[in-house]
Amino acid sequence: MQDLSYLFSIGFSGSDVARALWIGLVASLIASRKLKPWRVTLVAFALDCIWPFIGMQLAGAAPMAIVQAAIAAILAIPQNAAYYAIRYLGFLAMVYGGFNLRLLLHARAPRDSHAGPYPY
Repeated sequence: MQDLSYLFSIGFSGSDVARALWIGLVASLIASRKLKPWRVTLVAFALDCIWPFIGMQLAGAAPMAIVQAAIAAILAIPQNAAYYAIRYLGFLAMVYGGFNLRLLLHARAPRDSHAGPYPY
């Protein structure tokens, strides 16, 4: 049980929380009935995984340092599988929560007689 609490605390901690919330919010706004939330979550998770390398490039790090950091991250995937699973499930919960909240708000909004129940 202690290991599980450790994984949850490391899954979303520190400065990662703000980034994860922004990515989750934007992803939940992109999700629709045609573009399923779990697919949008895959894209959001991929963006979350490459974000540190984009930040390194924008900060002016040497290209070789970025490549080495990416290779180290790829080689560490088996050791960090539980971390990635918790991170993905967290994004999935945020995207589904935002998507369903948006559906609920649209369903309760006053309807125009000419428009359908959902604008998207």
